[in-house]
Amino acid sequence: MKKRITAILLTAAMLLGVFATMLGAQALMFGDVDGDGDIAILDATAIQRRLASLSTEAFNEAAADTDGDGEVTILDATLIQRYLAGLINEFPATEKPTEAPTAAPTQPPTQAPTVAPTQPSEEVTKVKNNITIYFSNNKGWTTVNAYIYNQSTGTAMTAWPGKAMTYVKTNEMGEKVYSATADVTKFDRVIFNNGTYQTTDTPLTKASTGYFLNSKRSQAYNNKFLAGLYPYGESGEGKITTVQTDYPEGYKKPLYIWTPEGYNPADKSKKYSVLYMCDGQNLFGNKTTLSGYEWECDETVLSLMKNGGDGVIVVGVDNSTDKRDHELTPNLGELSATAKSYGSSFANGGGKVYSDFVVNTVIPYVEKNYNVNSIRGIAGSSSGGIEAFYIGMEHPDKFRYVGALSPAFLLFDKPVWDSYLGEKDFSGEVPRVYFFCGNGNDQLEQELYKDSVLMEGWLKNHGYPSDKMITVTDNDGIHSEGFWALYFPEMLSWGLEL
Repeated sequence: MKKRITAILLTAAMLLGVFATMLGAQALMFGDVDGDGDIAILDATAIQRRLASLSTEAFNEAAADTDGDGEVTILDATLIQRYLAGLINEFPATEKPTEAPTAAPTQPPTQAPTVAPTQPSEEVTKVKNNITIYFSNNKGWTTVNAYIYNQSTGTAMTAWPGKAMTYVKTNEMGEKVYSATADVTKFDRVIFNNGTYQTTDTPLTKASTGYFLNSKRSQAYNNKFLAGLYPYGESGEGKITTVQTDYPEGYKKPLYIWTPEGYNPADKSKKYSVLYMCDGQNLFGNKTTLSGYEWECDETVLSLMKNGGDGVIVVGVDNSTDKRDHELTPNLGELSATAKSYGSSFANGGGKVYSDFVVNTVIPYVEKNYNVNSIRGIAGSSSGGIEAFYIGMEHPDKFRYVGALSPAFLLFDKPVWDSYLGEKDFSGEVPRVYFFCGNGNDQLEQELYKDSVLMEGWLKNHGYPSDKMITVTDNDGIHSEGFWALYFPEMLSWGLEL
């Protein structure tokens, strides 16, 4: 699927000045920037010219602040344009008082409670259970079956080779597209096959719509095909904004901020949850990945939205340099013999610097510049998996969920993990944690497998609640973005409790 990836760096100038005093009891007219008593396109132009430093002429900055956030930005000009086009009937600022009362209240204010009231937890839109999935027959199979089943119970919707999928149409690439419907609360896996060849076990989730065959059959995953994902019926791709940030260790680090279709910075009434991810260079395009695959995060979120779910902003933190091992390794104690055998790049890891950077720099930037709610996730794979897990354990109050896929837990032996986890207090609110690791014909993934499946038990021994953890494995899975992409929709669905 061809993608349009546009890197846009947005900046906004803060304006300071003195606005003219309104005469008598005359009400402030938001949008009337030039003070002529009318709201016109010239008012929006005046803001744009000031922000672009093309004009220093005085105007009514109080009237220009149409969103009522205390500063004049390009969003205020946009709101005027939307008002003139009839897309909104009033400005957000009209809902806020323009000045404090001049007289003190005659009655003393009620004393504030000593304990702040509990705020309701923000929730996400629940998604329907019956999902229609689509398969683009890009290998020209004469028969297409969907073997849909429950991984835990082994219960299948229909005996092997499954249900023959229903022909829907032929797409613009000349591929026949087929469909099938399943209740994803009863069944969580699908194997596409033609009776002879098949895909690997593929997660079936509330964030699933379209599939195709992503590769040739491979001995690495037991002579099966690997499925790829796409958002069936969605023509948009969202937008990527690249932001350069100053990393504490003295160099620039790019952030890749993906916003889904329909995201409107001027619509502050619609808030989005945010997923922060390590290895941002591998999330939205396959040109920079070592394996030739990508996480397909955008396809997953668009599929979730297609099924009635909320959009999610995905923020990828770049780790494409030779500093990756250092940045994504927490310094928990002595490295394991296995870690030492890999070389010195994991010694004296800078994981705490990275964790603090995400929490103290990246999150505040996103929450200042984007329309977001309080629901946050953190995820990564391999070294990014151990670092995402570490960030979640260091800041359990900051994240709703953690995704640790093929995590490099083997960098430390169990006594080091017990010492680290034993210092944590898991009696309060903690994030949901999704562990995944493959066990296919791949040496590195097999090395990671043991500790990846043991970590849930180690956490439980230190008081972490069992209902906040899940461990998923795949006997065909190898150390590749292609497999992490397959399990990303399940991690997202489980983390958001869809």
